[in-house]
Amino acid sequence: MKRNLRGLIVCVSIFLTVFVLNGAFAAEKTGPVKGTAGKAGVSRYDETARGVNAPMYDYYAQRIKEATGMTKGVCLDVGSGGGYLGLSLAKITNLDFIFLDISADALERAKLHIVEDGLQNRARTLLADVHSIPLDDGSVDLVISRGSIPFWKDPALGLREIYRVLAPGGKAYVGGGRGTPEIQAQIAARRKELGLNPQSRPKGSGPVKMAQRNYDEILKKAGIKKYSVNTGDDGMWIQMWK
Repeated sequence: MKRNLRGLIVCVSIFLTVFVLNGAFAAEKTGPVKGTAGKAGVSRYDETARGVNAPMYDYYAQRIKEATGMTKGVCLDVGSGGGYLGLSLAKITNLDFIFLDISADALERAKLHIVEDGLQNRARTLLADVHSIPLDDGSVDLVISRGSIPFWKDPALGLREIYRVLAPGGKAYVGGGRGTPEIQAQIAARRKELGLNPQSRPKGSGPVKMAQRNYDEILKKAGIKKYSVNTGDDGMWIQMWK
């Protein structure tokens, strides 16, 4: 009787231990609070990008079209977020698009916008990292990216990957900025009109980090010879071509 009771106690203890550990592991994996906050942040950024910041993306789309002359073929939008730059470029070209980002939440937004803009036959999303792009060599005609390069852990590797997937005759337009001073003033006025806070630039992030890097040296390290680095009142932009 005592042996049976002792065995029962041991079994119950083991069960409770496994149950508690599994529960703790599940809570750690799901992270409900953090996940909810992340989605809320994506939602707020999305509303701004599709709203008051839309003129900025339209400006860069026109600049890319003029600078590259690419109006057909396949375009890869790296660090696309909700697809804002590519969606603007889709309005003025016949390019097909691949929106690449490491954020599943951001790509869910991109999928919604693809449908909203009637681009189901011209665009798709790709959950991936710029440091290891899951596309074949020479498979895209144009690569674009705005605002993601400051956050790449290894920009030389990211640029090398972009160059790898470019087809012969392909071009890339990668960098960051907030439009011309005129567009920045327009956006600031619109934000004030809507009662929104001025756009801030956190210390050590985004444009600040981008300015601290020597992209000429980075491109040479990546083994890329056909490129130009241009800095102006509309930001810093790298162009590459094959």
